[in-house]
Amino acid sequence: MDTGAARDVGQFEIAETVLQGPSNAGAMRSGCIEPTDILQRYLATRPQLRFRVHAAANRCDTYYVAPWLLMTVVDVGCVERFESALSGQDIVEFHFRLSGSIELVGSWGEVRVREPACLLWYQPKGCDDASELVGDPGRSRESWVSLYCDRTTLLGMADGATHELLDAIAGSEGIRSVPQFRIWPQIGMMIPVLREIVRTRTEDPLHWMLTFARAHELLYMTLRSAELLSGERASKVRLTARDRKSLGLVRDLLADQYVSPPALVVLARRVGMNPARLCSGFRLQFGESTSEFVRRRRMEVARDLLQRSDMQVRQVARSVGYSHHSTFTAAFARHFGVAPKVLRRQPPALN
Repeated sequence: MDTGAARDVGQFEIAETVLQGPSNAGAMRSGCIEPTDILQRYLATRPQLRFRVHAAANRCDTYYVAPWLLMTVVDVGCVERFESALSGQDIVEFHFRLSGSIELVGSWGEVRVREPACLLWYQPKGCDDASELVGDPGRSRESWVSLYCDRTTLLGMADGATHELLDAIAGSEGIRSVPQFRIWPQIGMMIPVLREIVRTRTEDPLHWMLTFARAHELLYMTLRSAELLSGERASKVRLTARDRKSLGLVRDLLADQYVSPPALVVLARRVGMNPARLCSGFRLQFGESTSEFVRRRRMEVARDLLQRSDMQVRQVARSVGYSHHSTFTAAFARHFGVAPKVLRRQPPALN
């Protein structure tokens, strides 16, 4: 890990390090496998990740797991955003946010993902119309795990509904000219695996075995979860630029009025859309329904209040729109995988 000299008092630079396990390194030296394909394509996607942080005790590691699979693990307390242009390299990416945010923008639009959620991202080779902004200095920490998979190999592994979803994102017809993405916020069952990956440190001589096993486990869980979204491929909705702008306004309205969100017909009237088109278009563009977005927004705000205030759980429940404490507790546990009181005792870096 590159921990350069502090630019300011108490600030260090953490640079991305590519790590290769003993078995992979031996195979590379003997010529058994050729790492240049997926690794070089990954390195060509953007400049090396670099973060300015408050202390040197941070990590930004990319593991060469297999000739077709890489895994990046980031856990930093950044003091400024990392921003860079992205180059399409025919790689299917899964980005799991434990804390922090990622924003991707281009002439095609924008997508922003905040924890806890997974972003499935595909940028065709030759499509360079995208930039990423990682980090939110106003928040406590950037903690995430990303998987980078060769598209052809991944599609060869998938079958049935999973294959349909991946093919819809990274279709082989070669006619897509803009990035494709999906978001699914229900990653509660993956959080324990993600936390273990982040907590595993390179100082442990045996950490390679656990890290590589967890990478494959995470991919398996992800492909199984992807089946839940496969039905979106059948959607015949085609969104215009005006539709996307209107849907962005709907999302902003719901983000501001999550405690008592406007009725669907009211939202549709305000943005000039048919209610049915608003529903199908919102799911198509953002990967979740309007009600799922509101529920996730409530959970995010509740989590912040639990960690950053002295409010009681009952007070937090009321402040985010829940009349009954028990209903809030059950919803919170389903979303985060832990009860509100338990999360309050956990370190902010691993929410």
